[in-house]
Amino acid sequence: MKTCGSRASETLRLKWSDLDWDRKQLIIGSDGLTKNHESRVVDFNPALETHLLDMNNRRNGSAYLFPSPKSRTTDNPTKTLKGVLHKARDIAGVEGLGFHDCRHYFISHAVMSGIDYMTIARWVGHKDGGVLIGRVYGHLNDEHARRSARKLKLE
Repeated sequence: MKTCGSRASETLRLKWSDLDWDRKQLIIGSDGLTKNHESRVVDFNPALETHLLDMNNRRNGSAYLFPSPKSRTTDNPTKTLKGVLHKARDIAGVEGLGFHDCRHYFISHAVMSGIDYMTIARWVGHKDGGVLIGRVYGHLNDEHARRSARKLKLE
């Protein structure tokens, strides 16, 4: 989620067949179960590609990227990673971190990397052409504002 902006429910249902390694794209919602019932394509960024390659190297034969550890006889996706997240955040001492924060992380970094709002909106499944991206993420951190100011050319 941190590397592609997907929602938790969308992420847990991802299948290996949702990856197009040749085009370097991840198809989210090929099952039609996204928030707006439409699939979308996220182009690989370096972090996403590295993460997916690492996962692929540890693949256990399941059709799902996140197979259920409880399904011994059938191949099902895991239902939740909440317990794993809670344990990780307790160890790290990060209180209140949730899965949706990973989506915000991705979108914020996409904005700070200078990616246009329409592209980000397409990646994360917003149908408003980037209006929500601009409204929620357009005022990021002070360092981003300083870097942006240094790029401005007025002639």
